Amino acid sequence: MTFTSWQYALFLPLVVLLYWPLPRLGRMGLLLIASYFFYGMWDLRFLALLMASTGIDYFCARSLVGARESRLKIIATTLTPFLWLGGCALFGKDHVSISQTSLIVAAVFPLLFVPVHEWIWTRPEESRRRSFMWLSILTNLAVLGFFKYFGFFADSLVSLLGAAGIDPGWTLPNIILPVAISFYTFQSVAYAVDVYKGKVQPAPDLLTFSAYLAFFPQLVAGPIERPAHFMPQFTRAAVWEWDHLHAGLRLLLIGAFKKVFVADNCAIVANYVFNPGATPNAPWALLGIIAFAFQIYGDFSGYTDLARGSARLLGIHLSMNFRFPYLATGPSDFWQRWHITLSSWFRDYVYIPLGGNRSGLARTIINLWITMLLAGLWHGASWTFVLWGGYHAAMQTAYRLIPGLASLEKATSGGKPVLAVCLMFILTLFGWAIFRAQTMPQLGVWLHALTDWTRGEDWTKPALWLLFHIVPLILLQLLTLKPRDEAELTRLPWVARGLVFFLLFAAFVSSVATEQEFIYFQF
Repeated sequence: MTFTSWQYALFLPLVVLLYWPLPRLGRMGLLLIASYFFYGMWDLRFLALLMASTGIDYFCARSLVGARESRLKIIATTLTPFLWLGGCALFGKDHVSISQTSLIVAAVFPLLFVPVHEWIWTRPEESRRRSFMWLSILTNLAVLGFFKYFGFFADSLVSLLGAAGIDPGWTLPNIILPVAISFYTFQSVAYAVDVYKGKVQPAPDLLTFSAYLAFFPQLVAGPIERPAHFMPQFTRAAVWEWDHLHAGLRLLLIGAFKKVFVADNCAIVANYVFNPGATPNAPWALLGIIAFAFQIYGDFSGYTDLARGSARLLGIHLSMNFRFPYLATGPSDFWQRWHITLSSWFRDYVYIPLGGNRSGLARTIINLWITMLLAGLWHGASWTFVLWGGYHAAMQTAYRLIPGLASLEKATSGGKPVLAVCLMFILTLFGWAIFRAQTMPQLGVWLHALTDWTRGEDWTKPALWLLFHIVPLILLQLLTLKPRDEAELTRLPWVARGLVFFLLFAAFVSSVATEQEFIYFQF
């Protein structure tokens, strides 16, 4: 079930109608059921991982502030993943396959967590607090690392040994990447760190925290919310306002337009050019990467608007995640506009703890490279994503070391800002080619295509197709540029606003493209 499916068009209004008459705890129970149902539509088995993360983070955070929960409650909660997997194995349909290893791991989980939790309580206070924080962080990162990166590093090691003439003879397991694991893991890490630092109080009860971590509008692909902004919206009951309905429907419409009309139609050209068997020439290569630039922007910013709109109907405000990224004047500016909640997460939980820019230029550049390489790897277990992170680190390094570039990014007068935006857009397009290529050889094919200006297959029709689906987005952004919110249209007269909404709806329902899965679901 995706945000643009007919199932979601039935699911969301039902949740909203049931939600508002309930008291706060009733709302939390409804959100938890709705969120688990929403996530379970992807794969029932992986709810066990979400339940495990919920239990670990809840009890560790409570312990951080000196609230010691009963052993019985801890045991019952940590047994939930095992009971869930067992229920799936016994009562699930034929396609729900539960491995024996998964059941063993789920059964061992409480046998490991409960003694460790009890032992940490015997330590001195500050050591105890640090230990609970690291217990939460490391267990979450270990689960993420296994499911997302084990196969990648194992395959890389096998390839390296093969190049050295060694055949290890390993049979590697086929590990399925759980949807949303990268997003809720980072939100869990932020929760543990911020509770430790006293920036936020832990959730008052397990039900509230479970609904907080599994909140369905932003569970699958963010935004990655900060506890200080997000948690208070769960611990106090929202009051109904008509603006929740108006803003929610506006965000849903704009998000659907970006996703279906812009992204899915641009994907037709991008997928054609980046087909593994394609051999494009230069015009097609350029068309393909421009198409992908607007596909990924429309896809992910559209998802964010749909998530924000869904949450707003429930009286919950999610963070903006995009702010006109293709108007960035340099790489630092770009990361303050693109996937804002992720870039700020890496800034606050990786870059600044490494030392940030406090220890001189050389150390700053090292910290930048570490942060950007990790950000690239976060996007996927592939060397192309690592290269993409390195490419953005190289850009940030160049803009710091080359005086002309540094001044260009900060220019505010004359034609320099326009030149800065154009240069950054070109550099961003090259980065998207690295990001889109599934393998290094495919990236090489695209790079080689840029040297081939011979007349090939006619590219004028796909160019017009892209213009037809990109220009309306640009016009929409011109209307929303002044308020600095890509979905804010309230400054327009109501007649003009109604006309814009009508045109967006017409574009959405008339789109001929086949629905594409949201790109960031794979991360």
